[in-house]
Amino acid sequence: MKIAGIRASMPRRPIPDPVIIPSSTQIARSASPTSAVTPSQPPTDLRQSRVDEFLMARSLSDNSKKAYQQDLQRFMDWTQTAWASVTPRQVALFKDDLLEEKFLAPATVNRVLTTLKNFYGWMVDSEYVAKNPTKTIDLLELESPEAQDLSEAELASIYRVAAESNYRERNTALVAILLHGLRAAEVSALNLEDYDGTRLHIRKAKSDSKGYVPLKEKARGDLDAYLEWRSQQGEELQPTSPLFISRSRRSFGKRLTYWGIRDVVDAIQQVTGIDLHAHRFRHTFATDLVLRGMDTYHVMTLTRHKSMQSFKRYTKRADQIAAEKAFYQALGESQPENV
Repeated sequence: MKIAGIRASMPRRPIPDPVIIPSSTQIARSASPTSAVTPSQPPTDLRQSRVDEFLMARSLSDNSKKAYQQDLQRFMDWTQTAWASVTPRQVALFKDDLLEEKFLAPATVNRVLTTLKNFYGWMVDSEYVAKNPTKTIDLLELESPEAQDLSEAELASIYRVAAESNYRERNTALVAILLHGLRAAEVSALNLEDYDGTRLHIRKAKSDSKGYVPLKEKARGDLDAYLEWRSQQGEELQPTSPLFISRSRRSFGKRLTYWGIRDVVDAIQQVTGIDLHAHRFRHTFATDLVLRGMDTYHVMTLTRHKSMQSFKRYTKRADQIAAEKAFYQALGESQPENV
């Protein structure tokens, strides 16, 4: 009892507070307090880096690069699949979706697919992918386009409108140069040093189709008159000066751009009513030379075409006229005057 009494009189020991041991995750978070509030960043799309490299590896005009980028972007927007993981089935489905778009012309579908095919061909050659998933995908069969060369009456109308425009010296010379088979972007890139008084040196061209183009006597006269007019306006002409300059308020005196050339052609179209675009001048140049009996290889040298397949579409009317002439010769008949 005595012992029990003693125990009863002794004070109780206080119960210690619990000790909380932090986990390794909590320790890591306390070591970097900002990690808990930093939002997660979306993963970088590495596909664009391959596109950038592809565009840099090719000799393309600025407009062509923009078109290639848009075509490849269309595919990247359609699927998030990495380039190396794309399958032929996916490309086939992509083609079907393109065909279902209401306002997408068959020629545009072919262009997008051709861009994708070219891109994957480069990817295989660069050893970024082992197989080309576009290889088994066929392009659409398109109807053969109508001849796009301009008639003599249309050319006369175009020259008349250019001569009556506000900047007749420039616009007349511009039409004359376009009628030598140059693309609008090539004309825009020309400098004074590219004109030696007889011919033009094409230094920047689509698909690296550089070369020289001799000028007709009339074109030389129109271009010389334009340059003389610029000199009379007080402009100091230098070898690196643009061959054609803008007269718009926004870019007065600067290089006439591709879009500036397009504006000039569109303005001529509005007055003449002719379905006109800059490339029709190129068709006219090639067709006219073939009709005059010039060797096709030489014409291709001046237009700087690299394949007969792409060149043939420029000479459709010339082929038709030659075939009709041969037809009447084979029959031993005189060819009607209206043919």
